[in-house]
Formats: sequence, C-alpha cells, structure tokens
Amino acid sequence: MVAVCYSSWRTGGSIAALAQWEENDEDRPDRPDLALLQEMRRTRDPATGTVPNERLLVAQERADELLALQAQQRPSATVLSSATWTERGPSNVAGRVRSILIDPADASGNTIWTGSVAGGLWKSTNATNATPTWTIVNGFFANMAITSLAYDPTNTDIMYFGTGEGFYNADAIRGLGIWKSTDHGATWNQLAATNNSNFYYVTRIAVQPGTGYVFATTRTGVFRSKDKGVTWAAVLQTTDSGGGALRMADVKISSNGTIFVGGGVFQTGGIYRSTNNGDSFTNLNTTAGTGLPAQSIGYHRIELACAPSDANRVYAIFTSSTDVALDIYMTKDGGATWAIINKPTGDFTNGQGWYSLAIGVSPTDPSLFYVGGLDLWLTINADAVKGNGSANNTWTQTSIWSTAVTNTNYVHADHHVVAWIPQTTGTAAKAYFGSDGGIAYSANANVTAPTYGQRNNGLNVTQFYAVAVHPSDVSYFLAGSQDNGTQRYTSGSGQVTAQATGGDGAFCFIDQNEPQFQFTSYIYAQYRRSSTGGAPGSYTNINLSGTAGQFINPTDYDSRSNVLYGGWTVDRYFRMPNATTAATATNVLLATGAGMVSHVTVSPNNQDRLFVGTEPDFSLPPASRGPGHLYRVDNAAAATPIVTLLYTAPAGMSISSVAVETGNDAHLLVTLSNYSATNSKVLETSEGTNTGTATVAAATWTSRQGNLPDMPVRWALFDPTSNKRAMLATELGVWSTEDLSAASPAWSPASTGMANVRVDMLRIRPSDQQLVAATHGRGLFTSDILKNQPLPVELTSFTGRLAEQGVALRWQTASETNSARFEVERAAVGQSFQPLARIGAAGNSTAARSYSYTDGTVTRGMFYYRLRQVDQDGSNSYSPLVTVQVQAAAVPLLTSVYPNPFGPELTVLLREPLAGDITATLTTMQGRAVYSRTMRTDNRTLILPVPAALAAGPYVLTVRGAGQQASRRVIHR
Repeated sequence: MVAVCYSSWRTGGSIAALAQWEENDEDRPDRPDLALLQEMRRTRDPATGTVPNERLLVAQERADELLALQAQQRPSATVLSSATWTERGPSNVAGRVRSILIDPADASGNTIWTGSVAGGLWKSTNATNATPTWTIVNGFFANMAITSLAYDPTNTDIMYFGTGEGFYNADAIRGLGIWKSTDHGATWNQLAATNNSNFYYVTRIAVQPGTGYVFATTRTGVFRSKDKGVTWAAVLQTTDSGGGALRMADVKISSNGTIFVGGGVFQTGGIYRSTNNGDSFTNLNTTAGTGLPAQSIGYHRIELACAPSDANRVYAIFTSSTDVALDIYMTKDGGATWAIINKPTGDFTNGQGWYSLAIGVSPTDPSLFYVGGLDLWLTINADAVKGNGSANNTWTQTSIWSTAVTNTNYVHADHHVVAWIPQTTGTAAKAYFGSDGGIAYSANANVTAPTYGQRNNGLNVTQFYAVAVHPSDVSYFLAGSQDNGTQRYTSGSGQVTAQATGGDGAFCFIDQNEPQFQFTSYIYAQYRRSSTGGAPGSYTNINLSGTAGQFINPTDYDSRSNVLYGGWTVDRYFRMPNATTAATATNVLLATGAGMVSHVTVSPNNQDRLFVGTEPDFSLPPASRGPGHLYRVDNAAAATPIVTLLYTAPAGMSISSVAVETGNDAHLLVTLSNYSATNSKVLETSEGTNTGTATVAAATWTSRQGNLPDMPVRWALFDPTSNKRAMLATELGVWSTEDLSAASPAWSPASTGMANVRVDMLRIRPSDQQLVAATHGRGLFTSDILKNQPLPVELTSFTGRLAEQGVALRWQTASETNSARFEVERAAVGQSFQPLARIGAAGNSTAARSYSYTDGTVTRGMFYYRLRQVDQDGSNSYSPLVTVQVQAAAVPLLTSVYPNPFGPELTVLLREPLAGDITATLTTMQGRAVYSRTMRTDNRTLILPVPAALAAGPYVLTVRGAGQQASRRVIHR
C-alpha cells in the first residue's frame, strides 16, 4: 500500500457503512473505523452530531473586526497579536490536489490555477517551467478546502470553485459552498445560495457551453444555476438502496452540451444523462440496451471524461463495491450504447478507487486517454477492436510512484485529476496531473514513454500534523505530514526539505539533551528512531502496534528520562522507557471509563509526570459513551503510576491539548477541539497539582473562552515569560491574549503573514524562544514574537493612511543610538513581507526626528507595513505593524508621474492597465487646456510627448479612462 492515506486503513465494516454512520449516528456499525472518523469526532458539535464548519464564517467575520480594530491602534511590538509569521515551506513538497484549471486566456498553458484540499487557491503563470512560481490567490477565504474549479465558456472572466472534499477520506475538510470570480480570479466571493448543507461537499463543478449554466455535484444531488450562481435548484436528487440521498461523484459536459453525471459514492447509482440542459435526466444503467452494468452488480464510484474533439465520445470508470476498478466503458454515440474496453492489468486503483481515481482524454485524439489511481496508465488506441468486436486496446504504465523522485517516470501516488493543455490544431502533447503529492507535468504526454517533472516549487500546501524543534540549530525541524512522510529541515537548505521517513507522518521528536536521537511516527503506535542525527535512511522501525492507538497517535517524549509515551487502547496509554535503545513498551491503565487518549503532555517541570487528555469511547453506542477527561499521572514511568482525575469534559467533547506553565505544574490551560455553542473550548486552573483520586476531580476550572469564536482549538501554550499571556492553534490560524486572568479574556488573531488555515501544533525552542506553527494545509511558519527584541531606537509613532499618491507612512523617533537605516516592508493578506524602500536613519540623536515614505504601488486589498530598523553593526529589529485597508475606489489612478519637472516627455504610471481610450490633458493653473492626447496601452505606462512650444511653468495633468479620473500638479521646465 503506497501513499497510505486514511483510506488505506480500515478496521471492521465497509467504507459505505461508515459513510452512512456519519449521516446517521444511531445506525453506525458496531466497530467504526477509528482512522476514518478521528477528525470528525474530534470536531463535531455534540449537540447537533454534525461538524458545523459554517460557523467559521462567523469566526472569520469576528477576526476581520478585530483586525480592523488593531489597524486603528499602535500596539507594542511585544504584544502577541502583533506576531508576524515567516513561511518556511517546504518549497519542494506539496499536498493533495483535486483540481487543476488551465487558464483559458493563456493558450500556452503556462497559466494554471489549482485548488488544495486544505491550503486554498493558487496560481502560476509559468507552470511549464521546471521551477515555476506559485502565488496563493487569497490565504483568508472562509474555507480553504478547494476541490473543483471551472470557468464559464460564455465569459471566461467568470470562474468558480467548489469546497469540501466529499470522498470520505479521514482528513477531508467540509466545505462552505461555491465561490465565484467575475474579474478572472482577481477577487472571489462566496455564493450566498450555496451556504447550506447541500453544498458542504462539492465534488465537481461544470459550466455548460452556450448557456453558461453551472452544474455542481454534491453529496445530496446535482444542482443547477441558470443565473451564474445567484440561485440554485436541485435537478437530480434520488435515493440509494438504503433510502439515503444518492451522493453524486462527477459531472462532465460534452462539447455539444450533453450533461453526464456519475452517481454514487459508496452507493450504487449510475450514469445519468441530460440532453435538455439539465431539465431532466435518464439513468443509463437502468435503460435497456445501453450495455452498462446492472445496478445489481453493486458498483460504487463512477468517474467520467468527455472527449473534447468528439462530442459523442465519453468514457466511464466504474469501481466495484470492494473499491477496485471494475471496468472501463466507452460510448461513441453520445451515451446511447456503451462497450467495455480493456483496462490496465491488475487493479490500477490499488483498492482505493473510492478515493483516488482520475481520467483525462486528449483534446485532439478521442482514442488517447489516461487513467490514474495508484499510478498513471495511458492507452493510445481505445478504438482498437478484434474481429469479433471485443476491445483490443493496450495500456502502458507511464509513472511509478516508488521510483526515485529524480527519475523522469516518477509521479507521486494517488491521482485525482488529469488536465490536458487545450490545442485546436496539431496533436495535443502537454498535460498536468494532480495527486496527493501536488502537480506533475509532461510535455510529451501523448507518447507511451512520457517524461514527467514535478511542478511544486513554492506550492506550499503541505498538511502537517506535528513539528519538532532542534535544541540549538535554529534551521532544523522535523514535521509529520499527511501522505508526504516526515519532512526534515536543515541548515543551508532553506525551504527545501528531505523526507526523513515515509508514509503518513505524525508526531515527531528531537531529544533536547542528546539531539542525535530523533523520533518520527507512522500511523497508530508505529515509530521510527534515529540515533545518528536524523538523516534519511538512518531510522529503524519500532512498530509497537498497527491497530492500537489513534490513526495519528497522540504522543510525547521526555528528553530528561528518555521515555516515550503515547495512546494505546481504550482507557490505556503506553510508555517506553529507554526509548533511545528499547524496542518494546508497556501499556498502562489510566482509569476504567477514561476513553481513548487524545493528547499527551510531559510536564516541563517534573520528571515522570504526565498530563493525559482523552475523548469518549466511540466504539460504544452513543448512549453508553463516557465523556473525555484530563488526568495527571505521577510516577508515570514507574510500575505503579498514580493517576489523578483533574477534569471531566462535557459529553461528547475531546481534550485536544494541555499547556503547562514553565516552573508551575499547578497552572494549566486546557483546550477542547469540538465545535460547541454552549461549552468553553479553553479552560484554566491553578490547581493542577491538587490531590484527588482517579474518579474524583481535584481541580476547579474557569472558562477562558472570552470572545473567542466557536471553532476547534487544537493546541495551546503559555508565553514562557508571562503566565497571563497565551497563544492558541485554531481552525483559523493563531489567536492570542495578553491577559488570561481577565473575567472574559480578549482573544485576537495573531496570524499576520500566515493564512486562514488550520494550525495543529505550536512549539517553542527554549534556547531562543522561536515559535513554530505546524499548519494543516500551508506547511510550517515561524515567528520571533516571543523573543525580547526592543527597537534600538525610541519610536514614538508609526502610522499609515491612504493618500492621493498611495499609502503615506510616517514615523517619529525620540532618540537613536548607532542607527543605520529603516527598511520599509509590506505584506498583503496571506503573503510574506517584502522590502519596499530604505530610508537613512540619524545614527546618534537625542532630538525628535520625523521620517516618511509613500507606497505608490499599492492596489486594492488589506496591507501590513512594518519597519526593519538596522543598526550600524548590522543588528536589526522590527516595529509594530501598521494595517491599511485599500478599497478599489480609493486606490489612486495615478501612482507616479515623472520626471517632475518634465521636459520633452512625461511618463505616467497608472495603478493598473485600463481598457479602452485613455485621455491625458494639461491645463494651466487658470483652467485653460493647452495639450490633450488620447491613446491606449496594454500596461500601466503612458508616455506623453510634450510639444516643444509648451511654455515653462506649472500645469495640472488630468488622466481619464474606464470611467475614472485623476489629476496631478506638474511643472514644465
């Protein structure tokens, strides 16, 4: 089993039954698949039984309000909410991609858009290059789980993306509907009519040529919008054999407008066809004479592909009820009749047909197409038939996931999408392939031995679960990721990582006293250990159990005693003394009714003390499940540990983390990961060392929810220098508070430079207080907010406001000592800071000094500014942030006019290219026009040749175009 997705590991029951379990908790099988359900049960609201991700919209609105409020203030550089984050990649590893859209405005195919299932929307304008450049379009969408992309053939400036991964893999994130852009992807807005349960999982979007009608398949049916997304109506909803809504997997539209739908995800549906724009559909599998398999066979998922060059040619892959490839069908008459063609030898889906399945037909040859599952396979002769009429097409395996990454036939395993670059003449040869490892590209995809190259340079959508920091090497990290192993960051490699160990990566550790000992983990209680510094290939396996523990098993390591602790079976944890050399472990009883271990924290203050969080035992019927708990375990490595119950969670809720104050085990901060409108997700106690019993809680707890929105909280930590300050890893980035002791703590977003992304873990390196965040969709980020970095100048003010010529920044100092310069830096939402200008400083001064800079290159959006103050010895530090919101109408049309004074030529720099005629006029100061010129430009620059007879003196330059106007005072010399 290759990539080892959640999909690959099942215990008891069928995936279909598990899908039904999610929809009807009371009817679930007796032994649910804990791997598949781990994320869902930890975030579902116990009151509703659902995972209400729509509440993130409210949380995002609250975050926006707080950011706007912060923009009006000048917080200290040490305030936690002023934390700025630096992206650490990896730049060479990408996560799962289910959608690729080749930009219709770029015939070369260089410009493509892709959606990450957890990391948002990305764009590249040079994707065929060996090292393309990727840009995240917006890191702050209310939902980052983008699963489908499409554009409107009737107006290619209109684009859509759907959210929510609907194929029941365990780390699937539920969506929040469909977003639309009307300006070719520059800005996006959620379609209000899709913000409901019918659109929580959008498996595919397709737009009909000619009409512009939009079709979306979801877990509840097929929906159509005839007004470009404003309103939607169900056009195909039916039930499966069990009476539940038939989950639709795919929709494709042929070049003549015929609509084909693949129905059923772990259900037996069929191929549905509409020839009247979706007004009605016919199930071709139940229509006599089509040649398609009868529903009694019990097939599950169906993936479709229409041949772009032949409107009547359609292909369909059927997977069986055991999740292997059943058959591939082809129609050459628009769906009236179908025939089985040969499929690749064996099961090319590797038993994961419900999860990883792709098909893509050449734009110029209807008989040439790819199928993808575990690897990629190509047939170039789908039309070949024997004399008796049976198929005789042949297949070639063109990619091998297990070969070296540097080989030309390497493509990451588990394929989800094939996107050919359209070509109207000649033979199409170029295609992109989306998998669990990002995007691959081939320039000769039409031959049986194509060469592939990875196109993930900077496409940072890696889904990390955990991170470990090196005690002294500030560039060294280990990070466990979904389906991309545990990645190793080292000095000198920047954001390029190497895979320390493979498969799914989970919790990882570096011994803080003897860093040559390093640990990674695989699924369940399976660990890897290196005793030689963690280089790839240096790890040995310590497989305690392939079934005990959680899929991503909560684990912690005590560097003082070299003991590894982790989750085991219900009510139990394991301990491995001498973990640097041992290969066995002992399981220990917490308490009867404790539940499954959901979190483990080793006390930073007392050796052999643990804090263990649990969640309900979901193997029991709902009425019999106990709550989650928090226990303190003393003498944890001894034969008879002492277990004390500290907290009992509300019914159905899971403990996600425990933060312990440095130097004080009595002071604890506990978080819960479930949505809940009534229960606090953050609680504090100062009685963590009180005595009690395993069944009677010994501590009292106070809610510290404050103004924190209702969303999952996954990790917490105290500021090591202040027990009143704390930071949280949440579903919407990092949040912080300056005062936990307040009756209602004020929490604020602390995610500048990061993204609107789920954060699973926060770690601090004790030696330098560097903070690192492991995000599940955008890789690693680091921040220096916890470092003691006061400005070496006395900064009395730093402000920014929108002015006619751009964003005007002003700052003042009361004194300076050995100051060399100020470097002005700017970051857009979801982007890293970039330098704009260098302003010389005073050196040494005790007098008040004023500085200014105007950013004339700003466009619409929200921008963050900061000063990097550099001393004469090269040391540097940062100022507080200034935030400026720029509305489209407020952006100055003219960003620059030069030279000024001007001579025979005047150059005008516009905010952005304008379509149509642009008129520039010079008038005297009395208002008399003396010069006017109308022209067009494809870029932002206008060059005005000035008549030689124009008199010297001041003038007013007025530029008009696209319904906009701006003026600037200029002088002719």
